[in-house]
Amino acid sequence: MNSPRPKPTIRRGALLALGLLAGTALADTPVDTNRPFDHYSWVTSHNAFTSNGLFPNQTETVGQQLAGGVRGLMLDLHSSQGRVRLCHNVCAGQAQPLADLVNEVLLPFLESDPDAIVSLHLDDFTDAKDLVIELGKSPGLMGKTFDPHAWPTPEWPTPEDIVESGQRVLIFSLKRDNSGTLMTRAGAIHIMPSEDFTVENYWSLGATPLTHDNSCHSRWDTPLSRREIPGKPGWRPLFTMNQFHGAPFESHARSDNDFDRLQSRYLDHCRPSARRKPNFVAVDFHQHGDTARFVNWLTRSAPDELP
Repeated sequence: MNSPRPKPTIRRGALLALGLLAGTALADTPVDTNRPFDHYSWVTSHNAFTSNGLFPNQTETVGQQLAGGVRGLMLDLHSSQGRVRLCHNVCAGQAQPLADLVNEVLLPFLESDPDAIVSLHLDDFTDAKDLVIELGKSPGLMGKTFDPHAWPTPEWPTPEDIVESGQRVLIFSLKRDNSGTLMTRAGAIHIMPSEDFTVENYWSLGATPLTHDNSCHSRWDTPLSRREIPGKPGWRPLFTMNQFHGAPFESHARSDNDFDRLQSRYLDHCRPSARRKPNFVAVDFHQHGDTARFVNWLTRSAPDELP
């Protein structure tokens, strides 16, 4: 495994210069994939499934988001009309079933990009029985979900190792009762409880664009600076940095997703609280602004742990 990195000594002025050099390329698969997974950062779309909704948080379909470099998808799950569907608060009309998204979008994308790793962040309002039945409708997902307990490594495996294992779908759930190893009719699906495997700042900058609360405090009772995952000593929880408002306004997304605003939020607020860089940067309307550029900067050159 990789030896610990030396503590960063880069000054803020140099960080700003490095940020300008990070470029505007899509934030997809890094060239260097031999560091532990928690050393990388990924563009993550909040309410990724809402492009056809009345109040969308994204205007691109999930397939378009993945093609555009998004590697983390936040999905709300509800039981409706005999299926587990992707809905926000209430399922109206013919909301897409989870298995259809997996079969028609996620699995074909993974087939087309054999180096991609995709993380699913589930806000799950279903019963375990319904979820197991739904996941059983995606037999192609079997063997592709990341099982942390299958890795006897002293820290997160590298993206290179994850790709080689075939476990290229990391699933996290806010509903602990629906996590663990779920046995479906097609095989085992592995889901990690979010509160164990991740830390996350409070999700809203404010109800509307008129408010910008840049403070970075934990969504849960545990601090953002928590350093270990229960049962996995040496593994750092993955850090989700949320950067969006309570109500989505596409016209304001370029401002919220601006490179300088994202970098300032990280350096001045989230890094002092979490004492490390984020792995998932969650935004609305991901294609507006500089989220991809910011994530490239985080992965390539941003300082990580504070002592």
